[in-house]
Amino acid sequence: MMKTKKEFFSFGRYLQSMRLEKKINLEKVSEETRIAVPNLQLIEKEDLDALPDEVFVKGFLRAYARAIGADGDEAVRLYQARLNMEGRLADAGSFSPRSSFFAWRNLILSIAAILVLIVLSLYGVSYFQNQSPEKQAGETPADSAHPEAAPSRQENASSANKGAAAKRPEKLILRVTAVDDTWLKVIADEDEAKEFNLTSGEKLEMEASEGFNLLIGNAGGLELELNGEPIKISGKAGEIVTIQLP
Repeated sequence: MMKTKKEFFSFGRYLQSMRLEKKINLEKVSEETRIAVPNLQLIEKEDLDALPDEVFVKGFLRAYARAIGADGDEAVRLYQARLNMEGRLADAGSFSPRSSFFAWRNLILSIAAILVLIVLSLYGVSYFQNQSPEKQAGETPADSAHPEAAPSRQENASSANKGAAAKRPEKLILRVTAVDDTWLKVIADEDEAKEFNLTSGEKLEMEASEGFNLLIGNAGGLELELNGEPIKISGKAGEIVTIQLP
């Protein structure tokens, strides 16, 4: 007898139950989706800490559901409900009496530190005001004796700022070369994720201002360069990995 959706209280349980009901093993799902078996197990266990970013997990869930004939929208809905529940639990914990006590304690300590700084500042101003007439009578300011020193410091600071600005690239150029068949998802800056199915020898070039977030279906299937510098991909052939650039 088929279970109703109300009985499925989590996205991992939902997909696992549908898979077992149809007698489909994880190896078959992995072959259909090109998602490694360990990652499929993480989905069924709902290990949110070990799973990648939310946008990638939703893609995994839809692919998994499609491979076993389940409802991909339902799997994503259950996943989103789990994330919302985790967020509410975290918010509730942040307002516990213990947290409130520490918040008040930190506030009181901060106010006390500010008051101490104000007292020290007033004392310092009073001290230097009492000392300044004697110094003006007996000393000649260094800046008056060497008027060229201040402009020189300003020029050095300006040159340093220009040098720092010149080192920042205006654009990030990512070059991708496939050395084996693989799939790739890319988020450039805040744009939507783009997915590619690459075969050996194919190349891609993308631009971004802030950075890239990559999900690679085969860690040994790509070679990456960022602004001409090679990027090392940690992982074995066939393993799914995520990379944040730069």
